Amino acid sequence: MMKIALLVVACLASLTFAQIPSFGSCPKVKTQKKLDINRYLGYWYEILLFPTIFEKGKCTRAKYSLKPNGHIEVFNRGIEKGKENNIVGDAFRPDDNEQGKLKVRFSESQPYGDYWVIHTDYDNYSLIYSCGNVAGIFHVEMAWVLGRNMTLDPTITQQLKDELASYKVDVSKFKATDQTDCPA
Repeated sequence: MMKIALLVVACLASLTFAQIPSFGSCPKVKTQKKLDINRYLGYWYEILLFPTIFEKGKCTRAKYSLKPNGHIEVFNRGIEKGKENNIVGDAFRPDDNEQGKLKVRFSESQPYGDYWVIHTDYDNYSLIYSCGNVAGIFHVEMAWVLGRNMTLDPTITQQLKDELASYKVDVSKFKATDQTDCPA
């Protein structure tokens, strides 16, 4: 029995180091009601993020492309210690009645996770949020502010942070992504 308890604690600990953990349940966050997937496709540059163990370095960006099966290919890339890292994922919208709630994964051996579009204007910015409850004790959050360009007007960035904070999300966890001296 002690071995099982230690295994559970080890698994929960690994989750907490992967994203931003907080006590209690996930906050209730509203997603964008209408999301035009075709307008969302293309390149997005990471402006801000909640730090994660799987995403380090600089020049982080994603390219979203429509796949023949209606899913979305997510091609993420960044530079860490002078070397480009990339990964390809699969995303889809499971329910057309909740258009801003997408699911994404980056390995066929993992379950799909939330990729919630809280707010996008398609041409300049996108605010993304993900949260998972763990054992009813705490939740693990991820969030991103994305831009169509490598920089985003600080006024817009602040408005997006304020919007997410209005849902009781601690936006002090955001850190800026270095987009200087990045390749095209």
